[in-house]
Order: sequence, then C-alpha cells, then structure tokens
Amino acid sequence: MRKFPMAVSGLAAILLVAGAPAAYAQRSPEYAAARSTGKVGEQRDGYLGVVGNQSADIAAMVRDINNKRRSVYTGAAAGKSTIEEFAFTTGCKLIRDTQPGEKYQGLDGSWKTRGPGAPELDPRCP
Repeated sequence: MRKFPMAVSGLAAILLVAGAPAAYAQRSPEYAAARSTGKVGEQRDGYLGVVGNQSADIAAMVRDINNKRRSVYTGAAAGKSTIEEFAFTTGCKLIRDTQPGEKYQGLDGSWKTRGPGAPELDPRCP
C-alpha cells in the first residue's frame, strides 16, 4: 500500500469531522445486532465487511451500507482528496470507534475482536 501525503491525510481528517458521520450513521437495529454479534466488522479501507459465512440478508445489508458510504465518500472527497484516501481516513476513525467485543480488520487483514484497549491501527492513520 502506498503512503498518503500528510496534507491529504490531514485534509481528510478535517473532512471526517464534517462529513463522515453520515457514512456510518446507518445504524438500523439489524446493523446494530450484526455488529454486536460479530457478523460484520469495520475494514481498514473504510467499508463494512462480512465476517465469515453469513446469511444473504447480512451480505445485502453490508452492500447497502457500503454503497451509502461510497456515496458519502465521493461527495466529501470531491476535489480535495481521492475517494480511497478519504475512505481510508474514515476507516481509521471507524476502527478507533469500535467498542469492546466488536470486529475490525487488523493490519494483517484478519478479523480482530476489540478488547478493552485500543484497536490495532494502520501506522498511516492520522
């Protein structure tokens, strides 16, 4: 993976405060249940992932949430950074905001369960 320029990461962090809450505000009861039971987790790229083999309903929910996130990232990044850079920075925040017991993608790409301490973050995270 390439390193993002500090200016872009800093800009994306500023944009995160203004625009990213909408990217992960899709907190339906189904999403909350899937998240709390470890069926879904936050990926380093800013998108939600399916953990293991889950039902078609879970996969469809994840696709829907990720489509909404991509739409938010596209609008927020327009002319300021790439969609991928904005999504990555948002992914850092989403992983940082996980609660103990929730899943997130570790540096090696595997699913980790958040413990009482801080989650494992990519060193490029702002």
